[in-house]
Amino acid sequence: MRIPKKKIEVYLYTFLFAAMSGNPLFSISGDTSKYIFIAFVLLLVARHHTYFNLNKGIIYYTFFVFFAIIFLFQKLVLGFVSFPSTIAFMARITLGYIIIRHIGYNFKYAFFQIIFIVSLISLFGFAWNALGMDIPAISVVETTAQYSDNSSRNIILFNQHADGHRNSGMFWEPGAFACYICLAFLFYLGNIRTLLKLHKWKVIIILLALITTYSTTGYIVLFIIGIATIYIEYKKKYGAFVLPILVTFGLIAYLTYENTEFMKDKMDAQIAAASERDEGEFAPDRMSALLFDLHYIAKHPLAGNGMHASTRFADHPALQKEDLGHGNGFSDFLASMGILSFIFYLFYIIKYNKNHPVLFVVCILFLLQGEPLLNYPLFLCLPFVFIYDEHDRRTANLPQ
Repeated sequence: MRIPKKKIEVYLYTFLFAAMSGNPLFSISGDTSKYIFIAFVLLLVARHHTYFNLNKGIIYYTFFVFFAIIFLFQKLVLGFVSFPSTIAFMARITLGYIIIRHIGYNFKYAFFQIIFIVSLISLFGFAWNALGMDIPAISVVETTAQYSDNSSRNIILFNQHADGHRNSGMFWEPGAFACYICLAFLFYLGNIRTLLKLHKWKVIIILLALITTYSTTGYIVLFIIGIATIYIEYKKKYGAFVLPILVTFGLIAYLTYENTEFMKDKMDAQIAAASERDEGEFAPDRMSALLFDLHYIAKHPLAGNGMHASTRFADHPALQKEDLGHGNGFSDFLASMGILSFIFYLFYIIKYNKNHPVLFVVCILFLLQGEPLLNYPLFLCLPFVFIYDEHDRRTANLPQ
């Protein structure tokens, strides 16, 4: 059966958007790769130039102007703003705007399909690793971080991270893969039963992939989604039976947490390690990173300290030359871009998301505790998903 060109374009755009949001082969961390990324975005701008009509593109210009003002304040207060980082940030916003506006209300389903394909391939890769074999290496990234092994082998749709005992999917590490899987389900809050009815085996494959990430954050958010789904979607149909189901589900989740090494023991170890660190000592785990970032959040709470190391870690010169990982995307974004930026971001999600927006935001906050997701285009541009969910139906109608 011939697939219409429009559908191919929808899936290609969605895949590229996801890949540029955390696949190691599409990394935009260095200055050179930033310029390549910016050039790609400019090509999309040229192709979809009608989206930048002043009247029709008012939402984009609202975002552009707001963040331009944030960077201007940073320049005035901090004395320096990295030009490549600023342009790359604006390019991420522009990329998300173009792709999400073009795909419109099909984006959620297209993203679900991409996550399914990545999950299916990842399970084969994970099984291959479990048998003690390495995947063929297209890209090998040597260990650069001070605190962890970031070595990886990448075949675009599967990334073997370190020793391969956890499933990274196509993203930079297992926790990130778990976050993107959870996002696919969060898009369907209140409609999980329909998703299961229409795509039962795809949901099972995606859940198996999530399980093999062994991600504490992913498991917690999956639990929240499960509890919410039982309460929201089954309360009317099953009435009195919902409460014992919820209690049973909660008990299973509690026992899993208490008896799983990578959950309770990991959290206890991180909390203990964070409490024993000296003031100003940095480590990339979520609790240590949060405590470290509190200093910079308090220093410039409204507009942040910028993204360049010279201002982001201005009071810790020794860290400015380190290649640092960061395990808390929430505190990292507040410290870099300020509280105003985060309020602006949440405002548009809550305003335009019509399916349980508060629950959606709570889950996003949990996901951010584990990964610096707002450094990547997809999570950064989530407001556009809801803004154009119902208002732009220009693409082929994908089967929902």
